Amino acid sequence: MSSTSNAEQADGFDIDDQYADIENRITFADSLNDENDSFHVAKDKDNNASNNEKEIVLSMSRSKSLDHLTNNMPYMYSFRQVTSNNDAISDAASTTKSEYNFVLDNYLEYTDDSKIPRLRGKGANNIFITAIQSSHWAALCTVATMSCFLTYSISNHEPFLRADLSQALIITIVLATFPEVAASAGAGAFAGMASLDSIPNYGWLTLLALITSSVWMIFHRFKVLVGCGGRIGTCAFISMNITVALFAMPSGTVSWSLYVDTDQLWSERLELVPSILTVVVCTFLSTVGGFVRLKSKLPLNPVQAPTTISLLCMLIVEPMGYTSYTTQIDTGLAVGSFVAMASEHYLPSVLDFSIAGFLAGLWILFLDPFFIDFGGKKGFTAFCGFVTYVVSSKVSRSTKRM
Repeated sequence: MSSTSNAEQADGFDIDDQYADIENRITFADSLNDENDSFHVAKDKDNNASNNEKEIVLSMSRSKSLDHLTNNMPYMYSFRQVTSNNDAISDAASTTKSEYNFVLDNYLEYTDDSKIPRLRGKGANNIFITAIQSSHWAALCTVATMSCFLTYSISNHEPFLRADLSQALIITIVLATFPEVAASAGAGAFAGMASLDSIPNYGWLTLLALITSSVWMIFHRFKVLVGCGGRIGTCAFISMNITVALFAMPSGTVSWSLYVDTDQLWSERLELVPSILTVVVCTFLSTVGGFVRLKSKLPLNPVQAPTTISLLCMLIVEPMGYTSYTTQIDTGLAVGSFVAMASEHYLPSVLDFSIAGFLAGLWILFLDPFFIDFGGKKGFTAFCGFVTYVVSSKVSRSTKRM
């Protein structure tokens, strides 16, 4: 093969023999329509092979960093590949053309109202997908309801997964497919962590799902607790209390003792080693989740990293058979992940995430005899730990200034 041109060497393009008989054209176009914005890479021919010529043409605009997306201007990226397959029998050549269009823009993540970059298909005709990508209220309510049903079903029925593992699995699937609605999926999944003692059948679950969707829309519309750790779980916890306190418990379907069992308080419910393990695991997950989010060079969905890490840890612990401590470990992982979803505005350093996670672990122990088997309880626990740290930090700074 002849040596590559200076343009190719300068831009680091390596033309390989595998592209013989293929013409690739890649075009990156933006809304500026600047004709002087692009450059071309010259073609390279194989002089040793007869009737075998290859040409690769690249046309691309100036590189766009993610900072350009802060003005909410979407950029369209088009990829067009033209493949020529020469027929040995006929002189005619069959040509296959494929063109792919993508849009790079931001979506608003509703946990802390941060702008997260995404690469999505252009011109999707599916109404449901379009509604999800635009965060239509009907799509948010549908996702919350479906997540509530799925989490409840796989934790209280076949395959009887633990509630913490169920919610992490559901949210991770949503993050991998439609990250725009991950917060809505979280609200539904956290509510669906309720047990059969608190939500005895699908009739009551339907009511819980509807109330959760309504409360979540209020949180979403009025920016309630934006950026707070445990925000989504607190939404589910409020919805759970409305369902049982106003409907299920007055009807006699659910016992009032789920709010607090006076016969089994801390001394009867807590043991030293599992309690220490819970606090340590909660602190660990909050620290790791906060570290990943703070050190990432790209904006991350605040739900993504903590949930993925907690799910990975749960899957590692699951086959080990630590049955006596598995529940405490899962609880610590779940609450720690909820703390790690807090905005960097409130927890600007890894140490802040660690201390908030530690305090949330203590709140796990304190709230253990209360709100038994309530959906959203662990998210509310994370919120209590988060608020305790934020308030104590502000009080401490105010005291030092005096």
